[in-house]
Amino acid sequence: MKSVSLLISPRAKNAYFNDYIDVAKAELAGLIGQQVDQHRTVAAMDFFDIEIDDAQLPLLASLSFVYGIFERHENKLIPMPVDVSYGLHEDFVFGAKFKGKTNELLTQMLINVGLQNISYKSIADVKLLDPMCGRATTLLWGMRYGMKTKGIEQDVKALGDIRQNVKKWCKVHRQKHQFSEGLIGGKTSKKKKAKFVEFTANNASMRVIEGDSTDARNLLEGQKFDLMVSDLPYGVQHFTSNKTRNPLAVLEACASDWSESLRPDGVMVLSFNSYIPKRRELIGVFEDFGLQALDFSAPHRMSESIVRDVVVFRKIK
Repeated sequence: MKSVSLLISPRAKNAYFNDYIDVAKAELAGLIGQQVDQHRTVAAMDFFDIEIDDAQLPLLASLSFVYGIFERHENKLIPMPVDVSYGLHEDFVFGAKFKGKTNELLTQMLINVGLQNISYKSIADVKLLDPMCGRATTLLWGMRYGMKTKGIEQDVKALGDIRQNVKKWCKVHRQKHQFSEGLIGGKTSKKKKAKFVEFTANNASMRVIEGDSTDARNLLEGQKFDLMVSDLPYGVQHFTSNKTRNPLAVLEACASDWSESLRPDGVMVLSFNSYIPKRRELIGVFEDFGLQALDFSAPHRMSESIVRDVVVFRKIK
């Protein structure tokens, strides 16, 4: 066991606002399996002091809020050379800026919470789905970790934006890659087929399919996933397809296909505005389709109209 101090990144304040300490505690507790109370502030720096096994140090480095890891020795903090070997440059995730983009650290935290709750031998074996993937921040994070990822997005402009961003950073960072695009839908007419773009690099991949997430099973051609991660519409700036700001009706229409797309014991992690829908209502939608809510939450206020939270489900065998 080592006595270490985790330096909380200033980026965490941008991701989780005034509740960044509590959210960081929740993510860390999920990793080490116990509550963390040893928080201290030195000058403007925030630290968690914990005891940890050497084998867990690389996992600590991948936590969304960790900026540095220090070994405590008497009254000294000694930096530890612990790093994460990401498969893509951080610009693929952090570089693109657009309206409505999910905070990159929140996305990483959602993936981390999901990984903490599934069993896998190699990260390369993990298949991740974001059924409302936007401009693919979650999918690119999954690729940085080394996963195979897929997403569905109904915005017809998304595929072009993703193509432009990915090709830009491949050129800037001289990233060896393969890029393809086409249609899925078998022998159906061209009008009924769905467009996709696919990006492969360093044995990881992402495919984004243009379509409606309520039709996920058809768009994914029956594929099963270990992990499903998504940042749901907040019901403030955007109306749903039912012309309401409450995304619950859309989720009710998606729930069956999303559940069918998870393998047994697979995990779904969703961030949402806890004002609309209410947490109990959201849980109720997915419990009807064989998903069980786990004991995790990370509420943090974004504005007067948004208190974002996280809910985690496991697919019951």
